[in-house]
Amino acid sequence: MNHRAPHRRLTRAAVALGIGALLFPLLAACAPAPPAAPGAPVQPGQPVRGGTITEIKFADASTIQPLLIQDAASRAYEIKHYNAPLLRYDPETLVLGTKDAVAESFDLSSDGLRVTFRLRDNVKWSDGRPITAHDYKFTFDKMKDPQVDFPYRALYARIERAEAPDDRTIIFYLSEPFCPILGQIADINPLPKHVFENLNINDNPLNIKPTVGSGPFLLKEWVRDSHAVFTANENFYLGRPYLDTWTIKIVRDQNVAFSQYKSGEADFVALRAQDFEEAKALPNSQVIQFYAAQSSWTYIGFNMRREPLNDLRVRQALSYAVDRQQLIERVRYGRARPTQGIVTPSSWAYVDDVTKFTYDMAKANQLLDEAGWRRPPNNPQGIRSKDGRELRMRIFYNTGNNEREMIATIMQAQARQLGIELEVIGEEFQAYINRVNNTRDVELFILGWLSGLDPNGTENIWSTGKPQNATGFSNPRVDELYPRAATVPGCKESDRRVLYGEISRLVTAEAPYIFLYENELLYGLSGRIQPVPFGKLTDASRDTRYWLWYSKTGR
Repeated sequence: MNHRAPHRRLTRAAVALGIGALLFPLLAACAPAPPAAPGAPVQPGQPVRGGTITEIKFADASTIQPLLIQDAASRAYEIKHYNAPLLRYDPETLVLGTKDAVAESFDLSSDGLRVTFRLRDNVKWSDGRPITAHDYKFTFDKMKDPQVDFPYRALYARIERAEAPDDRTIIFYLSEPFCPILGQIADINPLPKHVFENLNINDNPLNIKPTVGSGPFLLKEWVRDSHAVFTANENFYLGRPYLDTWTIKIVRDQNVAFSQYKSGEADFVALRAQDFEEAKALPNSQVIQFYAAQSSWTYIGFNMRREPLNDLRVRQALSYAVDRQQLIERVRYGRARPTQGIVTPSSWAYVDDVTKFTYDMAKANQLLDEAGWRRPPNNPQGIRSKDGRELRMRIFYNTGNNEREMIATIMQAQARQLGIELEVIGEEFQAYINRVNNTRDVELFILGWLSGLDPNGTENIWSTGKPQNATGFSNPRVDELYPRAATVPGCKESDRRVLYGEISRLVTAEAPYIFLYENELLYGLSGRIQPVPFGKLTDASRDTRYWLWYSKTGR
């Protein structure tokens, strides 16, 4: 599981690695050739209409209401059913523009305080009603409404209001120039006003059983913890998808998931690193591997609100006890790269001069001694204690995720060497997320982030009191720097990078996470399915053009 990307925007590097053999033929799928009619002769590379795909996910969605989504599983449902952004990122260049977007043009005023979008003509909801500027204004107003449990409201604080003077014009007014403004607006996924205007956004049946959508596929059936079936939207504004049906199947055990991929019961699955070579060798299988600009990275989080993790020395000791490179070899079979800060090397905001916790058990032991946690007399291998209390904690992960289970087990062994008793607890995904984000009844937790293209979204994680700040991190200087980094005069990345670099240094120095590694993204895909390249984005992006995927066999 990854949390939902906090925000998306431009990034610097990120290279699609190792898919050269796959990339070239996939590019052919982007050609605007019309699909073959059912029963007609099919030329190689020609899109075929019809057929299905079954994708495996390890966690089920919690909602399909765009204004309530906080997790990647729900996001995967959302982008199929609701998918009508004003702007889209080009998957290769990462330029944000009008290609394949609902806006046909946009204009940012010279003072940076007003953005005007002009919508395409003839863009429709699935029920045939037009998608208008009023739908975007309605959605934005709900995002700003404190009665709606929209978790990213703070990221839109600088957009004061929206106006829709006619059906095709939407204007956003800002309180001050805001560097990530276009990416922020691109994240607005409109709701049908004619459906939701008199409903409680937080709680209504349409949040799990929507009747009207804007995406390439429409949710037809959803059986919780089992499967969800999406069917092609005849009114999708970019044209009906080639595939008739996209089914998401929930399989929480990665062993079972890979078995189903091998047997052909499933067509598309995120691969464990340990399965990658076997998947590559399978007949009728194609594999995809790349480091995305929207990086997926893994961490161990500390609940800094609780003893003993409210002591920096304890957090530092645990951080020094992790050999990242060894972890990458054992857990990811080398298919990851270490990360040490709040943004990954794929981001233009990455800086390397942050506090690094290189594996050092002697240093870790020293820090625990300094914190007053002592080994028992005459038992140098025993559990440390302080003021009569033994040093015992819990580390949580979501069950079915073998990699996180391995991390937890390795961490348990390392902690034991330090004289810390770490209980490993696997928990069903939704209960686990609720524990981390809501009840906070947790000490250590293993999770991942899907990085946004602009680091502004990390404010939701590291600023005091923000909704995704699961660790309880709080630093007044960081709180001050985030707004400055988002409003730098001229918005030059080089200027903003300086400020995000200082944020990264301040955060890493306090060790709220053990920053582990950036994952190489690995997928297995049936040879009968012709995708389009992910480019530098991920399958969790609404910009990966999966509506152009087709079945070579038409089934």
